[in-house]
Amino acid sequence: MPLHLSHNSKTVLLVPEPLELTPTTSAYLDAFRALAALSVMFSHLRAFCFVEYGYVDQIHLTALVKAFYGTTRFGHQSVMVFFVLSGFLISSSIFRKLQQGTWSWRNYAIDRSVRLYAVLIPGLVLGYAWDTLGVKAFNSSGIYSAPLQPFGAMVPINDLSLTALIGNLLFLQNRLMPVFGSNGPLWSLFNEFWYYILFPAVVFALLYAVKSRFASAFACTLIATSACWILQGQLEGFVIWFFGCGVSVFVRYASFKARARWLLAPLICLFGIAFVSSLRCGWADLWVGLTFAFLLYGALQLQRPIGRFLMRCFRSCADCSYSLYVLHFPLMFLVRAAFFPRIRWQPDGRHMFYAACISVCVLGYAFALAQVTEAYTPTIRLWMRMVFNGSQLDQRVRNSQLGAAVESDGGLSVGR
Repeated sequence: MPLHLSHNSKTVLLVPEPLELTPTTSAYLDAFRALAALSVMFSHLRAFCFVEYGYVDQIHLTALVKAFYGTTRFGHQSVMVFFVLSGFLISSSIFRKLQQGTWSWRNYAIDRSVRLYAVLIPGLVLGYAWDTLGVKAFNSSGIYSAPLQPFGAMVPINDLSLTALIGNLLFLQNRLMPVFGSNGPLWSLFNEFWYYILFPAVVFALLYAVKSRFASAFACTLIATSACWILQGQLEGFVIWFFGCGVSVFVRYASFKARARWLLAPLICLFGIAFVSSLRCGWADLWVGLTFAFLLYGALQLQRPIGRFLMRCFRSCADCSYSLYVLHFPLMFLVRAAFFPRIRWQPDGRHMFYAACISVCVLGYAFALAQVTEAYTPTIRLWMRMVFNGSQLDQRVRNSQLGAAVESDGGLSVGR
């Protein structure tokens, strides 16, 4: 049943009214999602294929190679961008439903679970297939049996167990279980899932306390405390996620639309400086998250059209961004194991061409699979709502449910 907290005038004052996205602002969000996903993929591609910058032969240090290395160093920072976008979109959706009096814990759980599992389950199955093929056919070099530099201490062959699979399905990777197989990027889904639980638990603990429903407030506080205990060292990421919530709260009430075009350039510069300095900054993740939140705050007020062609391009890329994030790593690992398991390449013209071919294949693979996973997320949500909320829905209610399912499909679930 929906929870009609926002019908109480005292509660309405506590629930901010989120910004209604226009086609232009939606296009900016799509652009951020697409660029962040591509940044993660190309960062991993460069790390898989090419030697570290310090080992590049002097003859290959052209301006193009320097630009390639300089722009493919920010995969981790791009995950912080995803956290901010997720915080903005999820908190906006929650606030909107509270304002409308249509909030339902059940529908929220359905929406978020379908969003995550629609890609995660195929990703785990395909990751297992690629890793198993690699172990059986291309492990003579031991690439699956030892840590692969520069990707930390994970040993894929040790993490293809049933317990690791179950742990990843329960979003306990990097806390109680390793990530499954070689798919290191799945670490961020642990963060996303528990942030999805922590944020509404905190919000409703406050709202229930305002309404003097102390038993419900205590229950929500207990849920929030449990989520904090599970997250532990990843609570810093929740602060970054919460920056996105801050944008959703303030962007409607503190506007500078008349000057947005002039203020956006300094914000872009500030974000660029944060990206570069984060490589040596002790508070790197927070610094990147905060500056991107300011950039997002400015971009949401810039109502300058970017053209239909670019809007379609960004939408197409954004629509497969989650699939790209979840699916790309095991396939790249397999390519590395099959063709150059021992020595990474120098960035000469021939090998740069090979890397470009790999990237095209990976992008095509992710795009194709997104058509049968992410593309059906609203449909699966509607079906799940019908199953759990009762099948006797007339057409008007079904259309309303479908609209809500599409609306709540906010942002990329990343790690991330």
